[in-house]
Amino acid sequence: MSRYKVSYYAHHFGTGHLRHAQKIAASNLFDLQVTSTGPRNNALLKGNLEYVDLTPDVIAASPEPALRAGSFLHYAPTGELIQQRFAELNRAWKTFGPDMVMVDVSVEVALFARLSGYRVAFRRMPGNRNDPAHQMAYSLADTIFGYFPASLEDPAHLEKFGYKTHYLSVAEPTNYSFHPGHDTSHMPGQPKVVVQTSLASAIPLDHLAQAAAASPRWDWEVVGSVEADGTPLPTNLRLHGVLPDPIPIMRSATVIISSAGHNAVVAAASCHRPVLLVPEERPYAEQLAFAVALHERAGLEMVRNWSTSGNWPRILENAANSDPHALARTLFIPTTDFNQGLLDLLHATATETQASIIF
Repeated sequence: MSRYKVSYYAHHFGTGHLRHAQKIAASNLFDLQVTSTGPRNNALLKGNLEYVDLTPDVIAASPEPALRAGSFLHYAPTGELIQQRFAELNRAWKTFGPDMVMVDVSVEVALFARLSGYRVAFRRMPGNRNDPAHQMAYSLADTIFGYFPASLEDPAHLEKFGYKTHYLSVAEPTNYSFHPGHDTSHMPGQPKVVVQTSLASAIPLDHLAQAAAASPRWDWEVVGSVEADGTPLPTNLRLHGVLPDPIPIMRSATVIISSAGHNAVVAAASCHRPVLLVPEERPYAEQLAFAVALHERAGLEMVRNWSTSGNWPRILENAANSDPHALARTLFIPTTDFNQGLLDLLHATATETQASIIF
């Protein structure tokens, strides 16, 4: 029997969606096609896969007017470029012949794939996704998939769409070096905070400077983007910028402060250090919802934003005394289990009986 074929649509904002595509490629379970915008980056997409570079759908010089609130679409520009983009997408699917189109993540692409006659698996992300567009995508998709465990899901989503949602969680990192019994809860020397920001945004420097100045007993090191604003750095704050591999610095931390973006949280979990989550602003309160779920159901420490006027020394001490393995224990599963989840998703999508869509 020939191998299944999967086409994976990766949204081009940030790198997270392409990193998910790479995890699918690493499983080597299917013949894989990845469609996205921009030339293939071999540092992100490795292995034997077909990559399709789609025409961009954004014209910086003439932005499309926003859609009305309550629309069944999020972004629907008109004109030649968007026509070319969807023609390329349809051509790619027709040539490749996928058994399943995994959409990560676009309501418009999910609708287009379904109306083009393909089985659709649509990615579920945290946050308030009760708007008409997301609800339409969840309804029309043959299946839904999430890269987190069901224990972190919104009960309202489980009640409405739990029957067709597959929670893949996160495969243990390939460089996973933690061994049970290895105690990493106490680090020698002066206590150190390592702040990890999301790649797709930046934290205002004045917020970091205020937090560091308020906790002079702690050394602060920052990996990732920072929004420079001319604020003088306190002597206990050091900026490393975006690093190819921030993990060694993060593993040296007494406490890791991380945004609540998916890939940032996974990186923090792999370090087995106490973690404090500070969600960054995102549409649909995505990071805030994920941080709250991890706080309430996995015991992770969190503050709601960088503007907190709380007692930073006390916040850091509380975080330092938290379970350094809680995040990894919540998110990670063996690679064999992750791969089996992918196969279960494909089988469910490819065999699901889909009712006709009537408008």
